[in-house]
Amino acid sequence: MTEPEAGERARGLRARAPYVELHCHSAFSLLDGASHPDELVDRAVELGYHALAITDHDELGGIVAFAQAGEGAGLECIIGAEITVEGDGGVPHHLVLLAENREGYGNLSTMITRARMDRPRGRPSISLDPVAAHAKGLFALTGCLRGLVPRRVFRGDLAGAREAAARLHDIFDGRLAVECWDHGLEEERALLDPLISVARFVGVPWVVTNNVHYARASGRIVHDVLSSLRHQRTLDEMGTRLRPNAEWKLQSPARMVKRWSHHPEGVRATLGIAERCAFRLHDLHPTLPGFPLPPGVSADEYLERLVAQGAAERWGTINAKQRAQLTHELALIKRLGLAGYFLIVWDIVRYSNRIGVLCQGRGSAANSAVCYCLGITAVDPIKLNLLFERFLSDDRHEAPDIEIDFAHRDREQ
Repeated sequence: MTEPEAGERARGLRARAPYVELHCHSAFSLLDGASHPDELVDRAVELGYHALAITDHDELGGIVAFAQAGEGAGLECIIGAEITVEGDGGVPHHLVLLAENREGYGNLSTMITRARMDRPRGRPSISLDPVAAHAKGLFALTGCLRGLVPRRVFRGDLAGAREAAARLHDIFDGRLAVECWDHGLEEERALLDPLISVARFVGVPWVVTNNVHYARASGRIVHDVLSSLRHQRTLDEMGTRLRPNAEWKLQSPARMVKRWSHHPEGVRATLGIAERCAFRLHDLHPTLPGFPLPPGVSADEYLERLVAQGAAERWGTINAKQRAQLTHELALIKRLGLAGYFLIVWDIVRYSNRIGVLCQGRGSAANSAVCYCLGITAVDPIKLNLLFERFLSDDRHEAPDIEIDFAHRDREQ
């Protein structure tokens, strides 16, 4: 059974939990999240979740490990991020964005790229204008206490909170929910009714999250240490900068239902939002740039011509064993639709040779006679009886890994 099949089976066996965590930080929220994505997935499965979102600060670096772990465990992995938005008076605020579809994932990636390119290193942020320009396919939560809406409510500016929520409602065309939390703190409970009133005023749902920062309660001390490093202070000096309890862990769905029994609609809302956010990382099918081909010639035909030319240069007279191996490899490359990939790698090597940059293919690519004839590798795999299937076979569901070393001093060129 393949890993995706195992994940599909596990999903079929797991009951639908009554709550989904939509705001969760991993260790990829540097100096803030205390658990690796794998730990969060393991704990979520242990607690009975059927879905979980990852929302690291201005970062998508943890989503591959998250998605791979979730695939094997049968957990639906919702991809998102908590982005930093430039606020009034230069004070940044946070906004949680969840990808509903492929377009949303692309827009989220664009925003994070812009936030990092346009700001000093380590201080990413983005204005609301590019957020508005790339809002399609994304569902927004108003964020933690550092969110624009919650922050204004906390300051007693209910009119300003309604105005900010209305603007977000317009930007996301209604794909917005006002976020609420309860970590056992009176100040959070005091914000609940005003936040719900803002949601009702604007006409959007409100939703419960736990703004998770570690998988288990034991992660609290790790989070405290990370917070100390972020503030460049000792633990003794941190005081109220440290969170007062370990409630920012991944809670069980049952506990969240019980904790919010007085307001069950906020818990139920998580399920509807999770259903909307159907994008999964395995839905991505990256496309290669189109290789320019002669008129009327397919990529497979052009690759076959180049290989035949290279074979004559490498071997001179081609014997039956060499011909059979090339025929076998080219047929598999055609069947898997990879001719364009080989042409692009060949073009890179050809260009490097033309400008005098030393390069050499290595690894399992050296097992391919096609790579040898294209000049990508320098080892004759037929002469050395190397196994081509170590490099490429019908059982692999991804492009082969052709590794090329370039001379260090010329690598950037």
